This record gives sequence, structure tokens and C-alpha cells, in this order.
Amino acid sequence: MSNLVVEITEKIQMLSVSEKNEVLRVLLQDIDGADQDADEAWQNEVVRRVKAIHNGEAAIVALKEWQD
Repeated sequence: MSNLVVEITEKIQMLSVSEKNEVLRVLLQDIDGADQDADEAWQNEVVRRVKAIHNGEAAIVALKEWQD
């Protein structure tokens, strides 16, 4: 663990439960922000693939057919 992580961890341990919850909420929001970018990228990819199917540029293949 880096010195900074150790220092932050020690300071977090001094916080009240409600303050710890607030820190956790902020950290989770920060992490979810990164996930939102991934979610948006996947959503765009799904839209692209659906359009390709509708335009006849791609075909849907059943999983069973694909595995054989």
C-alpha cells in the first residue's frame, strides 16, 4: 500500500459513521462515473449493431448454429 493510501485510511478511521458513509458515496460516484463511459460506449455499440442488422449489413446467428 502506498504512503498516501495508508494516510488516507488512517484518517478515514477517525471519521464518524456518517462521515465514512459520505466518503464512500463520493468514491462510488467517482467509480460509477467511469462505468458510465463504458455503459455509453456499449449502448452505442448495441445501436450500431442493431442498425447493421436492419440495414442487412449483418445477420443474426443462433448461438447453437454458431457453436456447431
